[in-house]
Amino acid sequence: MAIFKMKGYASLWYERLKKSRAREAKFKIKTWSKLKKHMDKRFLPPSYKQELYLKITSLNQENLKAEEYIREFKRLQMKVNLDEEPELKIARFIKGLSLSIVSKVELQPYLSFNNVHHLAIKVEK
Repeated sequence: MAIFKMKGYASLWYERLKKSRAREAKFKIKTWSKLKKHMDKRFLPPSYKQELYLKITSLNQENLKAEEYIREFKRLQMKVNLDEEPELKIARFIKGLSLSIVSKVELQPYLSFNNVHHLAIKVEK
């Protein structure tokens, strides 16, 4: 489906890639993950993933509402495709919360990331 949605340069690039793979007797690209890998290689700068890692490791709530901070935290985790232990995810999340919220959140028991982010919203209100 993604191939049918390509327009302009992306469509030309894909046709060229397809012909190149046929000339080299390589298999057709049949999965989304393989197509995405080729598209990332062609269209994203080499530093893209590193920049995302820097963003997620330095993310702070600052003047964001707790819900906005949670949304950005989750968005960056999905973009980076960060699959980390729940304890590390919770620690990274708490580290970025504002000090007034952290001091209260750390006093409460929590078992999962969902518990912590709901607690942060509750404390902020």
